Amino acid sequence: MAFTKNVVIRTLLMVAIAASALGQTSECAKVTRSGDEVTMIADSIRVVDSIATTLAQRFGVLVNAEEPQYQFSGDLQDITEADPGWSAQHPKVHYRVPERRHMEIRFSILRDGSPSDVEGLMQQVLEKANQQTPFRYRLDVDGEFFSFAPTATRDANGIVVAAMPLLDRRITIPLGDRRISESAKLMADSLSAQTGLRVSCCQGIVASIPWGHSSAPFEAHNETARNVLERLLRLELSPPRDYWLLRCDSGWCSSNVQSLWGAQRR
Repeated sequence: MAFTKNVVIRTLLMVAIAASALGQTSECAKVTRSGDEVTMIADSIRVVDSIATTLAQRFGVLVNAEEPQYQFSGDLQDITEADPGWSAQHPKVHYRVPERRHMEIRFSILRDGSPSDVEGLMQQVLEKANQQTPFRYRLDVDGEFFSFAPTATRDANGIVVAAMPLLDRRITIPLGDRRISESAKLMADSLSAQTGLRVSCCQGIVASIPWGHSSAPFEAHNETARNVLERLLRLELSPPRDYWLLRCDSGWCSSNVQSLWGAQRR
């Protein structure tokens, strides 16, 4: 009986870690519209992630969100406090997740429902994220992609310290004709070897089709992992209609690919 109980406890722990790493409790922001003005309110354990997801799913903007690595215990709280709704459905699961935070964004839209000033909107998100969270973010723009990359976190004592974004690390991948998902795994394996983290890429089924199922020649020579991932997304679908959410917790980092609303797969 004791053995069985220990197995159950370990199983629940692994489920909790996996759920945290993969971000099962992430929420979209609430969107309200008055004429051509939109108010978007995120109240979430991953507030930048929620904003990015909503902009992609509701407004068709390719926004990637990368999560900081949490080192300060004060930046985490029990899932029962952070997400009571999810916890009510999983009453026996307890683990710590990023502290729930609040962010409000306002912007105008065009007749087709797209943001009238995408660059200005991204700058607003960046400023709010840097003002209203203890972390610091950088906005990268590469063609059609916008990426929020964390450049500072809090150390074990709660002091803000500079941090290298995971996807800033450089990757080399030998030339090969392989599935796009296999090239993504090579990228993740390189990041794992460099950092000691357990990095995975790229979970996700978009439009009922596993991401990265097609094959293509690919190689990378001392490129940032972010650039590698962008090129892989362009290989999978051109023009690209997918974006990623990088989430880190408990020594795990998982980059999950999502599809823009209404994206057509080939």
